[in-house]
Amino acid sequence: MNIKHLSAFLAVAESRSFTQAAQLLGLAQPTVTTRIKSLEQSLETSLLDRTAGGACLTPAGRRLQRYARRIVHLSQLAKESVSDSVESPPSLVVGAGECVTTYRLLPLIEHLHLRHPALELTLRALDDDPVSLVRDEQVDCAFFIGPRTEPRAAAPTVNHRVLRPERLALVAHPAHPLTGVPIGSARDLSGHTLACAHRCNGYQRAFEEELTAAGAQPGGVLGLGSVDAVKRSVGEGIGMALLPEVTVAEELRLGRLRRIAWRPAFKVYAQCVWRRGLDDDTLFRTVLTTARQVMTEQDGYEDSHPDDRMQPALRAAG
Repeated sequence: MNIKHLSAFLAVAESRSFTQAAQLLGLAQPTVTTRIKSLEQSLETSLLDRTAGGACLTPAGRRLQRYARRIVHLSQLAKESVSDSVESPPSLVVGAGECVTTYRLLPLIEHLHLRHPALELTLRALDDDPVSLVRDEQVDCAFFIGPRTEPRAAAPTVNHRVLRPERLALVAHPAHPLTGVPIGSARDLSGHTLACAHRCNGYQRAFEEELTAAGAQPGGVLGLGSVDAVKRSVGEGIGMALLPEVTVAEELRLGRLRRIAWRPAFKVYAQCVWRRGLDDDTLFRTVLTTARQVMTEQDGYEDSHPDDRMQPALRAAG
């Protein structure tokens, strides 16, 4: 098992195609096939199923994928660290949920760029659980909105901090039958279509769990891929949506959407998780401290959380 074999495996796993993987790697397809076969032989197990619909990971392949990403990533970092003839500027890969990126972090990026133009900051959309992405070193840190998470039990190498509470709003078209109607319980939401960006995000999962616990049966759930798509859909009268209030403030102000008089029993927060090795990283400390400051200034809201999961060094920096 070597880096070239693992890189070929990852390329096929992500593209689900030996042909596309070869193109991505700049190799002939037989070379990619040979490397995958060599990797499977060295591990004495099958990693990929070749089907008419493409290459699919076997259970063993799924287990290997997480480690392969880390090994290849660390190999690249090691190579870069010894091959650079001059010192590279500090860099950070930040994962962020769409709500956080658009409505919370853009002022942070502008702030950092103006004051620290040499910083290299890369934003990546969260397409998986943020704790898993940090644990697997696909991102250095991640900002997201959701119920308070406790990552240490599942990932002891991941640190966590709650940045601020976020309010949720259940919204719909002004003519929706539930607008202006008193809502006694979650059960009263039965029969109405729900629109969401991704069913995997924390507050949407918690919303559906609360409905289930109350015995509510939605009239279907539409996963539309983005908050903007959800707002457009709901604004055209298709269902209702539970969204962070910051994302619909303008639509509510203009009357394009209206609140439904119901609030979930759970609370959500803007949060950050990061890999343990970043605790003393100057760039990360700057990003985290500035994020807290910018989020507080946006709404003129100050909050404190005595049980924030944070290293002493970062508490001093904040």
